[in-house]
Amino acid sequence: MKFRINNPDHEKSPYTGMIREHWLDAAQFLLEGIFSNIGDFDTPIYCPRTEFAVSYPNKNSGEWKTFAARFEGLARSFLIAAPLLHNRPEAEAGGFSVKEYYREHILRAVTKGTGDYMLTYRELDAMSGEKEHCFQHTCECASLAIGLWQCREVIWDSYTQQERDKIAEYLREFGDARTVPHNWRLFNMLILGFLWSQGYEIDEHKMKDHAQTILSYYAGDGWFRDGHRFDYYSPWAFHVYAALWNVWYGYEKEPDMAERIDAYSNCLLQKYTGMFDREAHVTMWGRSGIYRNAATAPFASVFFLKRHEVDPGLARRINSGALLQFIQNDKVFQNGVPVLGFYGEFPPMLQDYSCAESPFWMANPFLCLNLSKDHPFWTAKENNGDWDTLREDAYSSYVMDGPGIAAFHQGANGAAEFCTAKNVFHPQDDYIKAYIRLAFHSRFPWEDFDRRGAEAMQYSLQYDGEHQAQIPNIMLYGGVRDGVLYRQEYFNFQYNFQGLACMNLADIPLPNGILHADKMRIHEKPFTLTLGAYGFPKEGNVQTERRSDGTAQALIVKNEKRSLAFVSYTGFDSVEMKERTGVNAVAERSILLYGKCRREEYYEYRPYVMVYAVLTAEGREFTGEELFPVSEIKFQDEEQCGAAGPVRITLRSGRTVCVDYEGLEGNLSL
Repeated sequence: MKFRINNPDHEKSPYTGMIREHWLDAAQFLLEGIFSNIGDFDTPIYCPRTEFAVSYPNKNSGEWKTFAARFEGLARSFLIAAPLLHNRPEAEAGGFSVKEYYREHILRAVTKGTGDYMLTYRELDAMSGEKEHCFQHTCECASLAIGLWQCREVIWDSYTQQERDKIAEYLREFGDARTVPHNWRLFNMLILGFLWSQGYEIDEHKMKDHAQTILSYYAGDGWFRDGHRFDYYSPWAFHVYAALWNVWYGYEKEPDMAERIDAYSNCLLQKYTGMFDREAHVTMWGRSGIYRNAATAPFASVFFLKRHEVDPGLARRINSGALLQFIQNDKVFQNGVPVLGFYGEFPPMLQDYSCAESPFWMANPFLCLNLSKDHPFWTAKENNGDWDTLREDAYSSYVMDGPGIAAFHQGANGAAEFCTAKNVFHPQDDYIKAYIRLAFHSRFPWEDFDRRGAEAMQYSLQYDGEHQAQIPNIMLYGGVRDGVLYRQEYFNFQYNFQGLACMNLADIPLPNGILHADKMRIHEKPFTLTLGAYGFPKEGNVQTERRSDGTAQALIVKNEKRSLAFVSYTGFDSVEMKERTGVNAVAERSILLYGKCRREEYYEYRPYVMVYAVLTAEGREFTGEELFPVSEIKFQDEEQCGAAGPVRITLRSGRTVCVDYEGLEGNLSL
């Protein structure tokens, strides 16, 4: 199952062929898949499950979670149906009237005694655990509010006043109730904002408290810190929901706050484009990756603001490219709906707050269908931003100090690769694998950790006698100086840094990857230190080869589509590879290339700096200059171990880079 574009318009949309009608067709396509699981009009949207260990409801979840999963099915699929109904009021799916189905099932959801009744906040609180006071229903009520606004002339206006009052009363209970101290406060704001926009009275002081709290999370460069993390929740939640709040409430009632939201959203989109590759594809990163192309939603929501500075042709190109990334990939769908994964099903990327219906949040960018046909978002010609002018032997950088992100567009392969920081987790936290990596790549999704040795795009430290290898669990940001990104990470961080193993990281972008110059600070011995490249899916005719230029060792893995190389200059004793099973998001089996070094004696003077590159090529072999980008490395100490002073690296392109860790300790941020 995958979406096909009928009569693509390559004049208006030279990159994707997608125009407004095709977006409507895409919404129809997704609804047909959803409704293929509905036997009759009275059947609620409850998708067939294929994963039961992590997603809810499961044997460890409370009774209320069953109601939450049903509510997600209704509310999140409505985010697909509502913009379609706004444009095609008589749309059908699975042989049912979409309008009549949602009109009836929304009313049933808030009506006690019906089979679809979802329970009020008070009823959920009564059946929940002692420490459970916030419920998934809050999120779904906000989705209902968005959908009712999107197609208000089709469904909301068709209700009697008594029916509208019943829905409003149900929404209000969750709008006024306890919420979670991060992006969820936006859900309360949306619920209350929708009610106010429809003439209902709300507690305006409560609204102001929510809004000032959301604004207090702002970190700079358009990014909000969500809880203690930076991830896609900033673009797909903060910037989408805050924009709607401005339209419904903020512009009229809180103009100062609304003005700040306008400014932050426009600021985000100045550099956020750097996180999408030449095909406008989304990179797997952070939690909730099952929402997929929802990461592009601010390129649609920004046009609901009073001020919008992003190029509309680029905004549509990114939204369309990311949508096609998933809906044209038949691995994404099973039983007509998106599976719990990025492409195919991938349990290692799931969180316990997700259910089979959760992926429908990928509907957030469909807000663009509430922009009029003559809006510049639809009339402008697609363009590809800096990709249109980027040379094959060049790269472009997008540095965002606020969240500690540096993104790179690579001219030689069309990939987007970005390095993140400002993250801290408990050493055993399962979220580490989705956040703390040396880099994330648009063509190579991150692999799961198995803690048995070498890992993809992260150091792994194995002390002799310890059963499990250590993975860094805190990443600090040191900023960019003279084209070099500096970061620092620690293994097994809990309360302080005293005596902990540490790596100083220095990253130098290249047209086809990143050159790394990392300095180890590991006190305890003996140990084995490994560092892997990206996991390479074992698909097609996979081959490996070794090459050398006399100073560096390169190990390459390739198939018909792409090549990946790990190139070691200094610091590693050997470059090796291994095959792994069940850790890759694309294929069951994958190959990991990695560097390895061994240290046994305390206080020995041996190489401290690992200089290596992780490189990729698309549909071809590496050239010699691409594969071995360094012509000379000079350390300041006589023994050439990199113990003190800067590292001077001369590239074959003629560029000289000075890596200097001095002062890094005083310039770190989290």
